[in-house]
Amino acid sequence: MDLQSLAGLFDSTLHQDPALRQNAENQLQQLESHEGFLTTLLQMIGMADITTGIKQAASIYFKNRIRRSWSGSARALEQYPPINEGERTFAKENILGAIYASSQAIKLQLTECFGVMLKFDFPEKWPQLMVQLKELLHAQDAQKVYTGILALLEVIKAYRYATAKRDMLDEIAKELLPQVQQIADQAIVADDDLAMRMAWVSFKCYYNSIQSGIPPSFKESNNLVAWGTSFIKMIEKPVAFDRDAISEEAAQEPVWKAKKWAIRSVNRLYSRFGNPALLPSGSVKKHSAFAKLFTANFLPQIMQVYLKQIEGYTTGHVWMSLRVRGFISQFLSDCVKEKSAWKLLKPHVEGIVAHFIFPQMCFSEADQELWEDNPVEYVQKRIDPIDDFGSANMAASNLLVDFAIDRKKSTLSIILDFINKVLATYAQSPVEARDPRSKDGVLNMMGALCSVLSSRKSPIAYKLEEFLLTHVVPEFKSKYGFLRARALDTFCRYSGVEFSNLLVTQGVFESVLGLLNDPELPVRVHAALALQPMIENEAIRNQISGHLPDVMQVFLNLTNEIDSDTITHVIEEFVEIFADKMAPFALQLGQQLCDTFMRVMGDAASNPQDLSNADIDDISDKTMAAAGVLKTLGTLVINLESSPEVVYQLEEVVFPVIRFVLEQRLIDLYDEVYEILDCCMFSVKAVSPNAWTLFGTIYHSFKNDGIDFIEEMLPSLDNYVSYGIDLVAANNEVQSRLFDIIETVMKSDRVGENDRVCACKLAEAIMLHGRGKVDGMIPGFISLAAAYLLVADAIQTSALLVHALEVVLNALHYNPVITLNVLEQYKWTEGIFTRLIQNISKFSRVHDKKLLILGLASVLSVPAEHLPSALQSGLIPLFEGILQTFRSYGTAIEARDAIEKMYEGEGDLDDEYDNLENEFEWDGNEDDELEGFEDDDDNADDYDNELLKQLAGKASKALGSDEDDDDNLGSDDDDYDADLEEEFSLETPLDSINAYIFFQDKLTEIQNANAAVYGAIVQGLNQENSQYVQSLINEANKQRAELASQQ
Repeated sequence: MDLQSLAGLFDSTLHQDPALRQNAENQLQQLESHEGFLTTLLQMIGMADITTGIKQAASIYFKNRIRRSWSGSARALEQYPPINEGERTFAKENILGAIYASSQAIKLQLTECFGVMLKFDFPEKWPQLMVQLKELLHAQDAQKVYTGILALLEVIKAYRYATAKRDMLDEIAKELLPQVQQIADQAIVADDDLAMRMAWVSFKCYYNSIQSGIPPSFKESNNLVAWGTSFIKMIEKPVAFDRDAISEEAAQEPVWKAKKWAIRSVNRLYSRFGNPALLPSGSVKKHSAFAKLFTANFLPQIMQVYLKQIEGYTTGHVWMSLRVRGFISQFLSDCVKEKSAWKLLKPHVEGIVAHFIFPQMCFSEADQELWEDNPVEYVQKRIDPIDDFGSANMAASNLLVDFAIDRKKSTLSIILDFINKVLATYAQSPVEARDPRSKDGVLNMMGALCSVLSSRKSPIAYKLEEFLLTHVVPEFKSKYGFLRARALDTFCRYSGVEFSNLLVTQGVFESVLGLLNDPELPVRVHAALALQPMIENEAIRNQISGHLPDVMQVFLNLTNEIDSDTITHVIEEFVEIFADKMAPFALQLGQQLCDTFMRVMGDAASNPQDLSNADIDDISDKTMAAAGVLKTLGTLVINLESSPEVVYQLEEVVFPVIRFVLEQRLIDLYDEVYEILDCCMFSVKAVSPNAWTLFGTIYHSFKNDGIDFIEEMLPSLDNYVSYGIDLVAANNEVQSRLFDIIETVMKSDRVGENDRVCACKLAEAIMLHGRGKVDGMIPGFISLAAAYLLVADAIQTSALLVHALEVVLNALHYNPVITLNVLEQYKWTEGIFTRLIQNISKFSRVHDKKLLILGLASVLSVPAEHLPSALQSGLIPLFEGILQTFRSYGTAIEARDAIEKMYEGEGDLDDEYDNLENEFEWDGNEDDELEGFEDDDDNADDYDNELLKQLAGKASKALGSDEDDDDNLGSDDDDYDADLEEEFSLETPLDSINAYIFFQDKLTEIQNANAAVYGAIVQGLNQENSQYVQSLINEANKQRAELASQQ
């Protein structure tokens, strides 16, 4: 392939004429599959007489070619031409040389290519690579050494999370990282960019080597000393800077990146392997020796270095980027939890709080700029923890909280004294001399400490009302928008504080209500959030009722201004609390919510196409906001259960949104739209014509990609069956589609057993609701279940085992004659019933036990001459299976009722939680008198563990024990998972059937109409079982009388 011609084509791709560019790109695409194309690209990139622009264009094309085709996978070969072996060999032999000869920008492109190549070829197809790397790391040419470190970093990154090939990384760390440490040490003393890049990449090599484990060589004392010395040298390296001119952009310069990665490496080493208090219980034995070495020999030095850096930063002699400040705060947070580290840190708490934490928690110039230029982003950073996760402000706040929680006796008075001092200074200063940013900072600190200061036994809890009324509420009228927003945020955090005067509460409410119309977006948002907890107060609820339409309109306007699910959560709670007042304007609210949804997802609306391939990072914020809107719609619908006519009207505006989501394949919103559909049908207890028009859309969605969402679809599909069974029974197409959904899920290797359970549940719903109406579907259901029940190891979980057996039991309850004919036709009778009898003990829930009783009893009602021979000789085991189930049936009902009461708050779990909280001493023991190394682990989790143990005990007691159930009839493998949990929301036609009365009636029916079967059963019972049958009859008579008296 002619190199100059190829260079000319790449030159044309940079031309201003779009037609010329397109023509060149088309030719390059055609040449891509030609032999020698990749080789020529790499040669071109390494040539000195080719312009930089052409080289960059070629390097990007080279990178894309490698990324798409190097794996050689079937999927890659379907879409892109393969790379032949000759070009692969040439690329591996020359890629390092090309990296060496290239500019920095192209180095990064080629290094990424190198990483892809070694991922698939090293070490088996690239055995000489380690030799090449060693030669580069020991070269005299600095650029070659830098190339070697870049390449080594890619090798380490390829193995950083590996477990099976961890030995490879350990060997690399032992053989090559000592040389890398020497390279870093030599680079630190230099000041040029290349040296700093070498130091920076060297530290990244170390950092990535300790991602999922620590190489044994790193635990050696001399290794820790060597690397530790390099880290300290880099962190302490003086760097000149202009205090007035430096900005966050400087953090991208090599010297600051080198400092950052030195600090990250130290932090990672300490938090994962060097801090005894943070070692997981399973790692203590493995890493305790290194943790002792670290805390004894390195921690004092690094603590001194970090504290010196903080001092330099607070005095203006050291510059720290936001990320570095965050990393240092994280390190100090880890030190708070460990005894020896805390002793070193404790004397400096006051200075750290006042000069390091506090300034970072104040409203900054950067905050002001963001407030003015992009208030939406400002709000998102303040109200969404994910958006602010890892920030310097959040890290400083976390450090403050760690001080207050883990070392409260030593730090809380210091923190509160500082806050009081700042508040007093602010209050005593003339208005024009007050510093609003310092007030913002201390309110921010108080907000961060709310969980500590407002806890039940907080010694200052009684002062919080005064604090709010004196220092917070007055700032609702501040002339500074950011201070109004901060005051609202602080008030919201302390929403649990009750004012002693109702008039004060109402006055505060009026102030917050007024701020909903503040000219500043962040203030309006925080006013909405502050209003949310206030509606828990009955007086405020009554007061807000008259403002409800206006308030809801403000909320909706906010959702149009900011894409955040936080505001929609507020709307959702208002809808739930004021459900009885929503009906008059529910349709308007629903329409506005739908309009908001379509605006948020406007890209999809204006460009209807399959969005499943869209970059989720680009639409994640919009998707979360849209999901919040949909959840609010669902809440609105479910709270209109008493107004079915309004729900029908809402369907007119809501269902187009559901159809839009399904047709555009917005899979991240499937859960929400199916929940809305479920709520609509459940609220009116019917399937409207509008809902039936969606059924076809749902089916087509399932056939496209909806099989992955069968669990989300199930409640809606169940509603179509439960409330629309007459149409299902009369419409063969609907039956066909429902069966296709069930069959596809049962047969597809794309889904798991939980999904197959959903298919079984849908089949059950059809049989229970359609008794006598869907005979043609029964054989298919039985066949799908038998395919799993009669194949060894086809079922891995007890959930699928039980539900597959219940498909058969439902079929027996539906029509035992049809079911037994199908089983006999395919010679499945003996196998199915054997599997059933062996696993009776796994039917643990009330619904399962009742269905088992009804299904087996239905078999006994079949005339003896129509019973399969396998069952004629097995009547006694079937009947004893019914008796066995009854023996635990009453206990199961009691356990279910007890747990349901707990979930509804009627049990004593809440009291148990309160008792445990009361036992927790807010002051605690003297937290500076921790025990030795073995007991250094923080005990903060002990309280939670104790609570969990007691709750588990309560649940276990309520559930009882079914251990004896396993003794009678045996069971399948013991490898199945635990018993199924009760589904309290499950409503089926079985709920109206009394199992005791059903059994008595069925027994009478058998006695009168099926004497042969009845005789075989009676003669085969022993005395104990005969007496138990009589007790069941007595219980049936008792319950029949109770039911009669209630009518």
